Amino acid sequence: MTPARDAPPSGEQISRLRSYRNRRRAKKSKRSKLRRRLTRSVIAIVLVIVALVGAGVGYTIYRFNQLTRIPVPNLTRSSGKAVNILLIGSTNRCAATQIAVFKTECEQGVNGINSDVVMVVRIIPATHRLTLLSIPRDTFVPDARAGGLYNKIDAALANGPGQLAAAISQDFGFPINHFVELNFGSFENVVNALGGINVYFPYRLYDAENPPLDITHTGCIHLGGNEALALVRSRHLYYFKKGQTPNYGAIQLATKLGYYYTSTSGGSYDGTGDLGRIVRVHEFLRIVAKAVASRGLGNFATDNALIGAIAPYLIVDDTFGDTEIVHLGLAIKDANFSNAPQLTLPIVVDASTYYYKGYNYGDVVFPSEPQDQQAIDQFLGTSPPGLKLNPRSISVSVVDGTNSATATASVADRLHRLGYRIVPTSASNYVGPISETTVVYGKGHLQEAERVLSSLAGTVTMALGTPAGGADVSVIAGSDLTVASSSSTTVAAKTTADLRVSKTTLSGVADIQASRSIVSPKTSAQSSPTTTNPPNFSSPTSATTSLAPWDPRSCPTSSKH
Repeated sequence: MTPARDAPPSGEQISRLRSYRNRRRAKKSKRSKLRRRLTRSVIAIVLVIVALVGAGVGYTIYRFNQLTRIPVPNLTRSSGKAVNILLIGSTNRCAATQIAVFKTECEQGVNGINSDVVMVVRIIPATHRLTLLSIPRDTFVPDARAGGLYNKIDAALANGPGQLAAAISQDFGFPINHFVELNFGSFENVVNALGGINVYFPYRLYDAENPPLDITHTGCIHLGGNEALALVRSRHLYYFKKGQTPNYGAIQLATKLGYYYTSTSGGSYDGTGDLGRIVRVHEFLRIVAKAVASRGLGNFATDNALIGAIAPYLIVDDTFGDTEIVHLGLAIKDANFSNAPQLTLPIVVDASTYYYKGYNYGDVVFPSEPQDQQAIDQFLGTSPPGLKLNPRSISVSVVDGTNSATATASVADRLHRLGYRIVPTSASNYVGPISETTVVYGKGHLQEAERVLSSLAGTVTMALGTPAGGADVSVIAGSDLTVASSSSTTVAAKTTADLRVSKTTLSGVADIQASRSIVSPKTSAQSSPTTTNPPNFSSPTSATTSLAPWDPRSCPTSSKH
């Protein structure tokens, strides 16, 4: 007799079914735990970037449920082909009260929040490419403060991270897609979570700044979080050759008074200031990346310690989603960060105290063209699209920035000879005998500003604003400006207060544009137009700088610790 098809299962069949279901649940649970563990490992080590800041150094290591996410205006949504992440280190003393001097300063109300070193990391997922660009903190730019107010770029953070993002994108012409912020405490926690960092010191070093740095012997030295923080914050560094001993009292007194010199120090003063600190920060970044890699990517114990050290102190923008973070982490997990290009925006140093519209801004540095755009081109991997525009399609008004109508007319004439349509205006914006040139553009006219910028050299930058006379672009002519000529032999319009217009043989507008190509900054600078700067201006700095003989560096592989 054939049993009915809908007969109930036997006890043995029920037992086998339950056993099968339990095994499936166990396997599913195991896979889920493994997936979560692998995700945490990816987030912990290979994800996003190593970020070093003037306040210190930090790993941007994420544990999603511990991240602090905040709204950040003025960010641009990424296309996915490339992502620009703004990395800053807040000088918030009250976030690092475990350090005695910062605790005291916090209690005394000393807690001005700036960003000593501003960095942008560009990630191209398809090619696993990483590039880092640092912007010197004293760079004087038009949009540092809300409302288009000029200031040093490190002052932008006082109006929030969105203002800093706006200053970079509006003044240098590339978008910021995401924001990551660390503080003093984050830095120490990361270094300590790694068990400290080994650094090689060719010379004895001393810096009396807070916290003080005192490297008493040469060789490979193991640094804890506090010592490492002192190293990367150092910008008034003294170095001592064999047999030289620091005169601590003299150095401390000089530092307190704001003077830095060699004569009574017992050694030599580095004198490179913020630029030297950026170089040392970049090198320390390589050392930290190497230290993490040596502990084994995906080592859960190390990964988890790092996550616990950094995530609670990490602030990111609220559009930086979990999926995008994981995607970027996977894209760069095989990248060699130690070999990633690390650039610093070239600047011109003003040796004098700078007054802008009567206000003393102290020591400032200015952007420098065409060197800045060359470095930005290398950072982005492309030239600005605005270079393809025909000058005849762009209307330009020239604003008097030097209190000289003759100088303004000279600049307008040079631009007209290049084909730009000049819009007459009587507008003026005199700020003092020394000022940078600003290319002001309205919304939707960034490419036109890039094209005009490519025709200029000197201390020049861009700014979003309202061009005078209804033009597409305004040029506020400053005290150090060269305008290319339409012929191969150009006339440099040097706009100074008394209008000393000098005739200089330059390479012409075609060569200025050619120098925008993606080549080494040092090589491209050789074909750039040469101008005579005001006597208190330095020559433009390089986008890449080698370590000085006394700078700390990675320990030799054979070193024992």
